Parts: sequence; structure tokens; C-alpha cells
Amino acid sequence: MMKPNATLHNQDPEYFSQLVESSGLSIVKLAELIGHDERTIRRWMKGERKFPYSAQYIVECVVLLP
Repeated sequence: MMKPNATLHNQDPEYFSQLVESSGLSIVKLAELIGHDERTIRRWMKGERKFPYSAQYIVECVVLLP
């Protein structure tokens, strides 16, 4: 079971983009899951804005947990 650990926060937008792509979810669905709008998700993926660890953790859970 994964446990949140903010020391693992990776602010690299490429990392976040790879997570999003690996999730298999549309950006719209992912935005609903995270609680942000899709425009914000796209900005995080482009590196225009920093994403919070909570968003990274949620997407990692989607990707890593069966």
C-alpha cells in the first residue's frame, strides 16, 4: 500500500506528464479526480505552473495501484 511522502515530490513537469499519460485517463477525468480544472492540469504538464504533491500522489496511485 502506498503512503504519502512529500519528500518524494518531483517538480519536473516531464515526470508529471508521463504520469498523466500512464494513467490511461483523459485530462478531463483526471482533473475531476484531482479536483482541479483541465486547464490547470495542462499548465502543470507544460511546466507553466508547479503542481502540488497531492496531485502527484493521486496520479501515482492511479498508475501504480491495480
